[in-house]
Amino acid sequence: MSTAQLNRKIINHIDEGVITFGNGSIIHINSAMENMTGMKRAELLKLSLSQLLDPPPPVNAKMTNNNLKAQAGKAMAYESSLIMAGGQSCDVAVSVHAVHDGDDGVQIIIVRDIAERKKMQQELLKSRQLESIAALSGGIAHDYNNLLTAIMGNISLALTSIPEDEPMYEWLSQAQDAAMIAKELTSRLITFSKGGVPQKETVNIAGLIESATEFALSGSNIIAEFDIPADMWCADVDRTQIGQAFHNLVINAREAMPDGGTITVTAGNETAMPDGDVQQYGRYVVVSIKDNGSGIPPEALDKIFDPYFSTKVMGDQRGMGLGLSIANSIIAKHGGKIVVDAPPGAGSHFHIFLPASAASCEAAARPENARPSDKSFGSGKILVMDDEAMIRKIAGNILGKLGFETAFACTGEEAISAYEAAMTAGQPFDVVILDLTVKGGMGGKDTIRQLRALDPNIKAIVSSGYSNDPGVIHYTDHGFCGVVAKPYRIDEIRQQLEEILD
Repeated sequence: MSTAQLNRKIINHIDEGVITFGNGSIIHINSAMENMTGMKRAELLKLSLSQLLDPPPPVNAKMTNNNLKAQAGKAMAYESSLIMAGGQSCDVAVSVHAVHDGDDGVQIIIVRDIAERKKMQQELLKSRQLESIAALSGGIAHDYNNLLTAIMGNISLALTSIPEDEPMYEWLSQAQDAAMIAKELTSRLITFSKGGVPQKETVNIAGLIESATEFALSGSNIIAEFDIPADMWCADVDRTQIGQAFHNLVINAREAMPDGGTITVTAGNETAMPDGDVQQYGRYVVVSIKDNGSGIPPEALDKIFDPYFSTKVMGDQRGMGLGLSIANSIIAKHGGKIVVDAPPGAGSHFHIFLPASAASCEAAARPENARPSDKSFGSGKILVMDDEAMIRKIAGNILGKLGFETAFACTGEEAISAYEAAMTAGQPFDVVILDLTVKGGMGGKDTIRQLRALDPNIKAIVSSGYSNDPGVIHYTDHGFCGVVAKPYRIDEIRQQLEEILD
């Protein structure tokens, strides 16, 4: 076997595409190029470089010894598109090398498929974009939640002082309902900002689907039609996150129909989920949301889950390009998938696949509105630690209404000093309420650890707007007896204190 034959045999076994170019034409194509393009070698040898690569590599029609010396050790690399059978293309990295072959030189063009690398880069970019959005939304939501705490706390206090048959009572009740909607929106922002690790429970998601759809369509001229079977499987999901995903998908459908129409929401059980070109078998709950808008342009279909990408007109709270991205992120973190069918002119059809639970569950009952109690039920001293003055003030007003004397601390360090001083004076606090996170100071988890060292029998409540924080979910593991969520409501604080002081 000659050296040239051996070289060609070696090149044919290389996994990357190799093109040998000399005397103005393609001389040799290896097997990998046939596999990459889907064309036979005889067909490829008839093509020019510009018919294979767009843009083509800059090559010399004839390589002389002078050319070889000039290009020795100077491989050129760039990115291009490889034209395949049927006119399709894929992203490739191209490198050009000048080598000596007998009297004249040739150029070896190496073609590497980088579609997977490009995909990974795009996913990394999406992830970083979502992280920056999460950081921004978390800061806004935290401040907004503190404002809501003052608003809702004062409304609940006012309702305890007004007869139910007074017009003022109805007006304040409507304000409280609106504040509860704002609380839900804030909770979703906070959940997203915390990184989105789902806190799962077994749920019949029929109620979540209906409530998220009704909430998203409130005030619009769009009708929702539901087809949800009674025998739907349950799913292990984070209620808040999945509710947010459904809400975002319905909002997307709503924005696709500015002139009104009907959104069809169906659900059912499936035993397979699309996963690329194959099926992933198992038990899945499937929710489908269909609108009768204009559909999605084919060139935009692969981009609809990208942050900030939108086909809608900007402004008027539309077209921000975050709703679908957040929904897709939430579903993916639950082990699910969103499949989109959106032919132009025929509306959009979003299919949400979620793994079904092996456990059974009962349909979630809707919470009933109750009149806040205005009765004092106890006496004693309560220490409230929070770094926001408005939170301390509304907590003091609520606790005073319930019959308690209140003292305050801004940080964990202040709370420990106040608690120790009260114990020394023989007038200990009956309960402490500690904010989970404090700017520039000791937060609730570190504070309760030191307070329990002072008083193993301390009764403490953790206060936070971060409902998914482990310190809230597993509050007893940290030494707390109860949880009060921000924004505060008088009936919720009363219930916690009654249970702890019983």
